[in-house]
Amino acid sequence: MKKIKVRKVGNSLGVILPKSSGVVEGMELDYQKQSSKIELTINETEREYDRREIEKGFDDFEKQNILTEDEFAKKFQKYGWHK
Repeated sequence: MKKIKVRKVGNSLGVILPKSSGVVEGMELDYQKQSSKIELTINETEREYDRREIEKGFDDFEKQNILTEDEFAKKFQKYGWHK
């Protein structure tokens, strides 16, 4: 098990997660405390985040600010999008 240091952020506490965790800036996580464990869940919140990104993409499309097919596949390949 890897260790993560808890840090003070304003009046709250926070942790820094490695990139390999799959968490990205702006993503909201569900959490649950179970006795001495804290469980973070990204499954549904990750889909919601990506859904918002896709919807934002429609706004970008109307402004002619679009992703190439390769860029889109790279960003959403975990959901089966590919060339």
